[in-house]
Amino acid sequence: MDPAHSSPPQSRLDQVEGRLQQFEAQLASNAAEARQTALVLERALRSVATQVQQLVVSVSQPAAPVPAPAPPPPVPAPPPGTAPEPRVGTPERYSGDPEGCNPFLTNCSILFALQPYTFASEAAKVAFTINHLTGRARLWGTAEWERGTPACSSFQAFSAELRKIFGPVSLGPDATGGLMSVKQGSRPIADYAIDFRTRARLSDWNPAAQCDAFLNGLAPYIKDALVPFDLPPSLDGLINLTSRLDRRIQARRRELRQGEAEHRSSARLRGSPAASNLLTGLASGGGGRTHAVKGRAQQ
Repeated sequence: MDPAHSSPPQSRLDQVEGRLQQFEAQLASNAAEARQTALVLERALRSVATQVQQLVVSVSQPAAPVPAPAPPPPVPAPPPGTAPEPRVGTPERYSGDPEGCNPFLTNCSILFALQPYTFASEAAKVAFTINHLTGRARLWGTAEWERGTPACSSFQAFSAELRKIFGPVSLGPDATGGLMSVKQGSRPIADYAIDFRTRARLSDWNPAAQCDAFLNGLAPYIKDALVPFDLPPSLDGLINLTSRLDRRIQARRRELRQGEAEHRSSARLRGSPAASNLLTGLASGGGGRTHAVKGRAQQ
């Protein structure tokens, strides 16, 4: 027989009531957890709604335009229909000789002017110039390029720095080896004038001092030829006058040399055996004819 059915009814009611109370407590706990979860979900929904509202407002308002970065300068292209760039020889490589600094940079400038589309940027010009350096000049230029110094910002800046380091210094008024050391010697006036003008450009002598230095370096025969002339006040005038005199003197010297050569040639001809025999034959033949004439006259 089942003990549950054998227990009194009051005991069974107490058991049922205990179980119901347990169920009620469990339901109350579950309801509290559900309310707590609902509160959390409500807060999350409010936060999401706020973010969505802010996003809608930000999308509805036009955004301020962001300035675009400045584009690099465009490389100029040759206009349609233009002739191709002339092909010219590249400058001779420069090793750091002071006398060759200015000619090298001038040749580079001429090349860049003739080929503006090939050397469209300053970086291309500086790179080409450094690539045509040798020796100590190349060591310096390579170091400047690798360090990215201001000298490599443009060809003009690089040229100024190259002249400062390797170019000839000014020949100032008291500098040894300046204009007073330039002499004509046995050269024509044209060669002497070229040398003098080149050095005069590097000096800070005034025009009057340059004229005195030019006169001082003339050869003695030109100085003697200048005696009857009034000297021009400018260096150009002096060079023009002395050049004309030098051409006349050289022409006269050629005439004298030619006359002397002809005189020596005729003298050698008179002194040769053939000429002596000819003169002797003429003399003897003439004498025979004279005697024959005299004999016929006596008969």
